Amino acid sequence: MNVEVLESTPSAEMLVCVAARGDYMDAWNAEKSLEEILSTVSHDERDIERANENNQYPKMHDTTEAKLISFIEKQLSRGHYGPWEHPQITFSVEGVSRVTMAQITRHRHMTFDVQSHRYVDFSDTKAIVPTSLRDPEHFSRETGLTDLDEDELSHWRRAYKQMTAEQLEYYEDMVDAGVPKEDARFLLPLGTPVNMTFSGNARTFMHVFNLRRKASSQWEIRQLSEKLADSLKQWMPYSFGWYEDNMPHKIGP
Repeated sequence: MNVEVLESTPSAEMLVCVAARGDYMDAWNAEKSLEEILSTVSHDERDIERANENNQYPKMHDTTEAKLISFIEKQLSRGHYGPWEHPQITFSVEGVSRVTMAQITRHRHMTFDVQSHRYVDFSDTKAIVPTSLRDPEHFSRETGLTDLDEDELSHWRRAYKQMTAEQLEYYEDMVDAGVPKEDARFLLPLGTPVNMTFSGNARTFMHVFNLRRKASSQWEIRQLSEKLADSLKQWMPYSFGWYEDNMPHKIGP
């Protein structure tokens, strides 16, 4: 599985502050600098220290960055998530199973494009092997730790690979014989990898993490969530840093 950011709102955390502070300002926020918008925000020495240590925004004055940190974390701790709907980010993901595709596309307020089984030929692919067939220490919400010895694990891993390979071979034969891909696809296993492009706002991804980074979530969507989290922390370091330390956190108004 590979995850890449295609596009994202620049200066996303600054946008959050400008939007949120606009709720309480007499002046029009579009006519004010970030320093002016955050001028009355309280902060402490620890915020200054963090701004100096992290230097996430090198072009920003340390005091302004300290106020940004303080404001962001105060709003998040209060459950004021509305301003985090303004920044948007788009991901391209390579090689997730149809199982995980079905899970992630259930989330609202996200936009998806998924590699089509109707138009793309999937003859030259292999099904993704579930972790429970590769790792005897794998934990599942349904059964707990995998209760298979190495011989049993090897047997079912071989069986899975053989059966999914046969399905894909039959699929290829059907397509080669002239069966439309839109009908031959009924034979494809759920482990068939697909590529996706999807977009969402920062608040939506916090909600995704509430559900999909939990230990009880299925292994593949947890892996996807971890990769998304790495990119999101680079994009909005203070917001997603705080959220990671405090999740799950109820997504309020």
